[in-house]
Amino acid sequence: MSTLKSLLLLSFLLTCGFTYSQESANFGAAKFAPQDGDKLLIMGQDLGAVGGLNNYTDGYVDNITGHTPAGVTSYTSLSTLGGLTNLDNWGSGDVRAQSYLEDETFDNSFIVIGLYLVNQLTGIVNGTYDNSLTTFANWIKSQNRPVFIRIGYEFEGPWNSYNPTQFKAAWQYIVHKFDDLGVKNAAYVWQSAGLNYSNIIDWYPGDEYVNWVGYSQFDGNNMGQSITTFAEEHDKPIMIAEATPRVDLKVGSGEPYWANWYEPLLQTIYDNNRIKALAYINVNWDSQSMWQGQGWGDSRIHVNAFVKENWEGEMEKECWLMGNDDLLTSINYQSWIATSTDDLSNEENDLLVSFEDSLLLVQSKNGDVLEDVQIADFTGRILYQDSKKTSIFKINTNSFSAKRIVVSVLSNNRRIAQKIILHSSF
Repeated sequence: MSTLKSLLLLSFLLTCGFTYSQESANFGAAKFAPQDGDKLLIMGQDLGAVGGLNNYTDGYVDNITGHTPAGVTSYTSLSTLGGLTNLDNWGSGDVRAQSYLEDETFDNSFIVIGLYLVNQLTGIVNGTYDNSLTTFANWIKSQNRPVFIRIGYEFEGPWNSYNPTQFKAAWQYIVHKFDDLGVKNAAYVWQSAGLNYSNIIDWYPGDEYVNWVGYSQFDGNNMGQSITTFAEEHDKPIMIAEATPRVDLKVGSGEPYWANWYEPLLQTIYDNNRIKALAYINVNWDSQSMWQGQGWGDSRIHVNAFVKENWEGEMEKECWLMGNDDLLTSINYQSWIATSTDDLSNEENDLLVSFEDSLLLVQSKNGDVLEDVQIADFTGRILYQDSKKTSIFKINTNSFSAKRIVVSVLSNNRRIAQKIILHSSF
């Protein structure tokens, strides 16, 4: 390796040492994502649409009885936290996330929260909503299940008018605040409106702040293609975070609805291993004041016999993960919750990491004896471990599947660490 490359890499390491502010986001890793080929079914987007509750008995769970979805969607806003623990309705159905947590039907389902940020971006970074963020964070921590947060969902949608610079600052502020409050069971979803704008990166808060990317899928052409490409470039799992056909399923036989919307959507999901979650909106839009007269129709699957039969057949496929006793194991929930940097010293500059061809050299700047070196990816999965005592570890990196790693060692009875990005050019 040339001296110039060595100096460039050393400079990179010194300026990109291990940081401790992204614990809950796990450095932007694919948190709670199932293995390739598996898909999470999520249902929304209000209490009546989902059903399965004492006061809501004509929703998806009541009419499609073969399974409970892996996740359910809900909404709240930092300005009021309405719809979190109290019942709220903005003209689009009753919303109360706590209702799912109080009903045993959903004991094995996770929650997906759409966090509304319109007209709140400046107040977030100014600390105006710190009390609300603390309340929200503590509510998430109290749930023994994943909580996916779609921060400022449909960020590029003109109806939201999110200023990109302010949006990114607010997103980062929220994640840092949740980290400071010790939130471990949250995953952050960067959701596009699926409009395929060429400048969506303008709203992107950065790889280390985002666990999933997502998009809305309605009736446009190639919706979400920009996010699909983005996911490949940034190595992120994809959630189709809002999906519904703009048709009235009560009208007609169902064959054209299935052929024109459901079948292509499902085939897209099956063909792309990065798409790991589908959130379907199962609602009679025309019955809700916010949506009346806008042509959304009725997307409740059970109101069309043909669509219902075909949907149930698809959901029986092995790839679909549902709300059952195996769900949390399938998304490695406990290992994510256990991943922590609490025991790592913040003296990352004590650790000297350099490269020599394909070898990673790990040593103490002070010449101290090191022991128990561990190489982990950003999910906390151990890639390499050696417990011997030595002044320098020489580790072959050719076998590492991950390019973003954390190197940690024991030195003088404390664990020190450094975050590194492996570049193939070195």
